[in-house]
Amino acid sequence: MNTKDFDTRAALIKSGKQEFLAHGYANASLRAICRNAGVTTGAFYTCFEKKEQLFSAIVDPMLSSFSRMYRHVVQRAMTDVRNNEENELEAIEFICRYKDEFRLLFECSAQTKYESFRDQLLNKVFKDSYQACFDCHAGKTVDPAVVRLFVQIKFTQYMELVYGGYSMEEIRRLIRIYAAFTEAGYTKIIEKTKEEDR
Repeated sequence: MNTKDFDTRAALIKSGKQEFLAHGYANASLRAICRNAGVTTGAFYTCFEKKEQLFSAIVDPMLSSFSRMYRHVVQRAMTDVRNNEENELEAIEFICRYKDEFRLLFECSAQTKYESFRDQLLNKVFKDSYQACFDCHAGKTVDPAVVRLFVQIKFTQYMELVYGGYSMEEIRRLIRIYAAFTEAGYTKIIEKTKEEDR
């Protein structure tokens, strides 16, 4: 790919991101994307086959990085629950770094293959990983309803920290405080689960 092609693609990705954030995928205008990128629609089709391919080009690199980061965090959590603050900070800093991409997936992806991303993330990825961690530390299956409630609370906390207008410094401070609360609650759920066998 030559420099001109690379610049055209980069301009379309930047413009597409702005258009999708402003109007959502379904209502985003391909003409507006091209106009704001300073390219023709013909140039668009030399880079992307369709609008959804542009959307994918914006979010897929983040999703690949997120998958690697989250696997690492889960492995650390399975090893020792006391890694909670470190894990929370790594996850929240990642989400803040890619705040726009997450907004695209959560709020702007209707009519794309990503439109169920939020539900998949919450009810599959997070729920399954938290269930595995709870079960690992408890030595038995923790009530899935309890895990689901825990995940809902964590997700709400993350959304507030990421989209609540806090500075990164303030987020780090709050995480340090809140991680102690989360760790204590997590430990207490495990204790209660073990008590059920007595």
